[in-house]
Amino acid sequence: MKCPGQDTRFWTESAVFEAPCPKCGSIVEFFKDDTARKCSKCQHRFVNPKMDFGCAAYCQFAEQCLGTLPEGLESKREDLFKERLAVEVKKLFKKDFKAIGRAVRRAGFVEEVGKATSSELSSLLPAAYLYEADVSAKEFMLKLKPLEELAQRVEALIKSVAAKTDDNTLEYKVLFDAVLSEELGDSEVNGEDAGFLTQEGRMLFNKK
Repeated sequence: MKCPGQDTRFWTESAVFEAPCPKCGSIVEFFKDDTARKCSKCQHRFVNPKMDFGCAAYCQFAEQCLGTLPEGLESKREDLFKERLAVEVKKLFKKDFKAIGRAVRRAGFVEEVGKATSSELSSLLPAAYLYEADVSAKEFMLKLKPLEELAQRVEALIKSVAAKTDDNTLEYKVLFDAVLSEELGDSEVNGEDAGFLTQEGRMLFNKK
């Protein structure tokens, strides 16, 4: 099945348009599904200014549909997915602003510690957001259309930390520390004595 947004049967006249080359100003013709085109005058290649790559951040068929994303957009995939995830989690918690606040703080914690420890954020961020959600993390993730393997990892990570299984993986330790940090809140407990599993987590908590 072809994505309706890329199927020419659903296109209108606006599907073909012109855009000026950002380097020389010459007019370049684009089809709406072009990820990028090369200027015939100066040979500068630039991305389609009207194309929305948001779905590529979370759709499991993005590579087949769009091919390789243009340089400069590939690096935005993570940010796009984070934004969509945050929006959907806020919808999930509705008006429970305290729960939303805890989820956002846990996500911020795992992102900072995760980057410092080179952890896999693709599973850590969703796990941090969904840690106390009263839904199946796997089912929630699958609605965002990531690979099923990722959805399974997120759910398994949440269950492992909630059960305090003493998993030795780095992702377990980072999420454990994020949950512990949120539970401790603004207490006067020193991070060295609180049971954090990563040095980076202890240091970040002590900065609060």
